[in-house]
Amino acid sequence: MNWFRENPFVAGLAAFTVVAAGALIFLTTQAMTQYGEVVDQYTQAVQKLQGLQNRSPFPNAKNFEESKARETEYKTELTALQQQLSKLEAPLNPDVKPQQFQDDLRAAVNIVTQKATEAGVTLPRDFYLGFGQYVNSPPDDKAAPVLARQLTVINELVTNLIDVRVQSIDSLVRRPLPEEMPASAQNQRKPGIVDRFLFDVSFTADQSKFRVIYNAIQKSNRFLVVRALNISNTSQEGPPVVQDNPQATSVSATGLPGAAEGSKELNVILGREQVKVSLRLEMLDFTVPAPEAKK
Repeated sequence: MNWFRENPFVAGLAAFTVVAAGALIFLTTQAMTQYGEVVDQYTQAVQKLQGLQNRSPFPNAKNFEESKARETEYKTELTALQQQLSKLEAPLNPDVKPQQFQDDLRAAVNIVTQKATEAGVTLPRDFYLGFGQYVNSPPDDKAAPVLARQLTVINELVTNLIDVRVQSIDSLVRRPLPEEMPASAQNQRKPGIVDRFLFDVSFTADQSKFRVIYNAIQKSNRFLVVRALNISNTSQEGPPVVQDNPQATSVSATGLPGAAEGSKELNVILGREQVKVSLRLEMLDFTVPAPEAKK
């Protein structure tokens, strides 16, 4: 004890060395513990990764059979839906020949023209139901069946317009079908589940008759979709609220009709105008997939 009192510096240094050594031992032990935990975590992660890499990515036999059964069920339901939708389409007769289509087109145009004349419906000049390019030349063999089907749909629509007695059919523009395009464009075309064929028709009619026509399109058994609709009134300026009517009579305070000289009556503002209608219609064709070959 006397020695420590006589050498305080050495004693302090010794005490500091002991404390520092203890702290170093504690930190070393803690670091070794953390290192061991990290090594264990790393080892577990490596083992898990190796286990996943060594696993087969395919399902087991039970799951594979369930997935095949669901795939078969989905294909069956999809085919049934496509067949049901195809019944709403105009029938496609693959045996229609180009000359037959041209003859049917000429006959349809003659009937429509005659009906329009009898009903007082004005048709555009050289009206040919949108198939004017086939007046003097028949289509290709591949295009004839699909053109015949589209002719059926357009002819029904035009006949309905005439039966309702619109004032005039102003235009009918048909977009070319894929089968009418050049061979190079047909080769680049990818068949889809649904094909869309557009045509535009414009007509002038009373408002009430337009409502009848529009409702008839919506209730048609043909798969027609209204893609665009434009309506303009033939009277761009509104009529006056009152108008002079020298033949009208007035009612006196006693309730008896009297002279109506200079009297005015209310004028009908809406409902007597005609409307110009432009419709863009889309004819849908649902492709029914061919049955798969049995293996």
